[in-house]
Amino acid sequence: MSLFNINFIDIDVSIRARLLSEKAPATTEAFLKLLKNPIPSTGKHAMYTGKEISIQLPVKSCEGTELHDPAKENLTCFPQPGDILFTFMPAYAWGGVPTPIYDFGLFYGRDARTFFPAGWLPGNLFARVLDEDMEELEEIGKLIHTKGQQRLRLELNS
Repeated sequence: MSLFNINFIDIDVSIRARLLSEKAPATTEAFLKLLKNPIPSTGKHAMYTGKEISIQLPVKSCEGTELHDPAKENLTCFPQPGDILFTFMPAYAWGGVPTPIYDFGLFYGRDARTFFPAGWLPGNLFARVLDEDMEELEEIGKLIHTKGQQRLRLELNS
């Protein structure tokens, strides 16, 4: 079982997730390659999708990899609590942003959906938070929703 950690730096909390290699092989393989080095980022509360922590992966790390315009696999528009989706949007596709967007969506609650002002955008369901970390994930989601973004680091579980 391939595990990785989502380490929330400011609150010193780590969430563990399992890669779904059997359901999203190309996405998980590309993500594992990216995780050869820890990935710093921030978690922000999503605007449209419900109870989601949105994490943007660095453009320079993802360009030229399989995460740039990835294979569509294990798609969903209705993520469940603990699901982690990867969604790619090319340059200028989202509100005129001139760079591609590599979104790592961490869903912490029920009734989420990947519906945006431009319509439905399914994401690759490629990982799940471990059941024993779900309660903590929900608390982090509530904290980000009320207090704002949090610094984090994605890295392989050692």
